[in-house]
Amino acid sequence: MKNIIDCIRFTNRYAKKIHPVVQKRSQEYYNYTGRIVKYKLKRNAKEALKESQFDMAVSSVCTLWPGVNVKLASEVIFSFLAIVSYLNKMCENSAVVTEAFIRVIFSSLKDAANIRNESFEKYFTFFPSKDDNGYLSILVEKCRQKIQLLPSFNIVRDNISAFLALYIDLQVTKYSSNDNEKEVNLIRWSSAHGQKYPELSNWEFCMCIDSGLDIQLLLALATNPDLTEEDVDSIHTAFFPWVSCIHKILECYLKYNDDLSTGSLNYIFYYGSLKEYEDRIEFFTNKSLSVKTKYRGNVKSVLKILLSLFTTDPKANEGMNSITSKSLYKTGGKGMWLYSLSAKILRALNKF
Repeated sequence: MKNIIDCIRFTNRYAKKIHPVVQKRSQEYYNYTGRIVKYKLKRNAKEALKESQFDMAVSSVCTLWPGVNVKLASEVIFSFLAIVSYLNKMCENSAVVTEAFIRVIFSSLKDAANIRNESFEKYFTFFPSKDDNGYLSILVEKCRQKIQLLPSFNIVRDNISAFLALYIDLQVTKYSSNDNEKEVNLIRWSSAHGQKYPELSNWEFCMCIDSGLDIQLLLALATNPDLTEEDVDSIHTAFFPWVSCIHKILECYLKYNDDLSTGSLNYIFYYGSLKEYEDRIEFFTNKSLSVKTKYRGNVKSVLKILLSLFTTDPKANEGMNSITSKSLYKTGGKGMWLYSLSAKILRALNKF
């Protein structure tokens, strides 16, 4: 009965509260892309907004916690995601990606999160076109405006600052390294920063940071005016790094065939077999559920929603993915068919 109630709540929450925000902001930001003169940058911006639709469905798990203002959390998370997606698209599709350029454009995330005190950078100083006609600056300001509305931002600010620093540093390492040095540089980076998590491999530490879901969780929690530091610790400890790793593994598994054909970085290439990363998802699931917290029921729902969103994606049934999808489905345990049904209904309704 609990699974039925939770699934109905999830479906209604997404369809009636989250999706309308996504639609409204997507259209608003799409209109802003009209000011971009350079064709490639405009294409990047439009593609990023399109991909943010599914990313937001995934990020909706950050709104499942008691006291979260779902509408405000959706506004903040989508605004933040729009920037992240745009930056990644630029780095993935640009022939000229220097460390200086990557560090400056990703500093926009600090500006968006009100982490830096200094004035905004000229984000395209080190980019050949020198400008995107103010599009990125608009996204940054829109996100800043939403974050300024968060009643408990002061409680999560230091945590966001710490994780954002790691996230930006990882992007710089990932995108500025040439193909021959990328693996070595990422392993070196992970070895330097991931000692706190000995149960993770170097690639898994990269994954949990690259997920970014932990930052979005903290932003969502900050919408709760009664948030306490104890609540943040209790929720975040169950969430990070375990749920963040699961999120990134699932994302990489959907992109596996595409990345294999293009030669793009995909973290699950570094697992020895399909069975190994299936086993690791089960391990992360058990670790997340083993954390002593009064929010264990919420953690279960988060895990089931993530698994259902990815295993019901059309790409989940392509080639060898279909075998993996069945194993991942079983990992979700009882009630997975209900969550999968909810995901299929939302997808059929074009909610993402």
